[in-house]
Amino acid sequence: MKLSDFSVFVRSEVQGAPNFLVERSVRDSAIEFCRRTGVYIPEPETISIIPGINEYEVTVPTGTEMNYITDVFANKLKLQPVSYNELLERLGDETETGSPRYYSQRDNSSFFVAPIPDKADNFRVLYTLKPSSSASSIPDSVGKEHRETITQGAIYRLQMMPNQPFTNPGAAASNKQLFDREVGRTIRQVKYGFSGGSLKVRYREFV
Repeated sequence: MKLSDFSVFVRSEVQGAPNFLVERSVRDSAIEFCRRTGVYIPEPETISIIPGINEYEVTVPTGTEMNYITDVFANKLKLQPVSYNELLERLGDETETGSPRYYSQRDNSSFFVAPIPDKADNFRVLYTLKPSSSASSIPDSVGKEHRETITQGAIYRLQMMPNQPFTNPGAAASNKQLFDREVGRTIRQVKYGFSGGSLKVRYREFV
């Protein structure tokens, strides 16, 4: 779904807002929504584990950034997430090797495992995405399912702008409240399971 497709729903509340502001507000709303909810879930990625290497990257589609990793599986073993400081503590002087049991993220571009792998393996990595700052579209499964929420997020951003024909702090507060309420509902939905169709999206590029 193109971000420009939201404009027809946004404009009714912000008459006179220029196109570039509307699209930027929609993008920022979609980024916040995906960041906070973890609703943008691609297919799991298989990562080849190399002996002696404990840092790995997940490949994400163009127009997206990795939000956070939800799980890492070594066959049927689920690795335990720990803080980066704790992972460094478990690595020690980095001379100990073995089957990784822990993982951590220092940022949203890579992840680390401990102990350092002693043999080749394949791990399955489950993670969530968010649109990048240059994205012009989001998956239909996210955009259409949550169109109203993302629209409310875009509207309140525009209405909060000072000294504009569409400035409306009171309406902005109401739309922000509605946006936050739906974010909370979606967080629970993602955590405890979806009813109806899955929101997982197959790997593709978004530009």
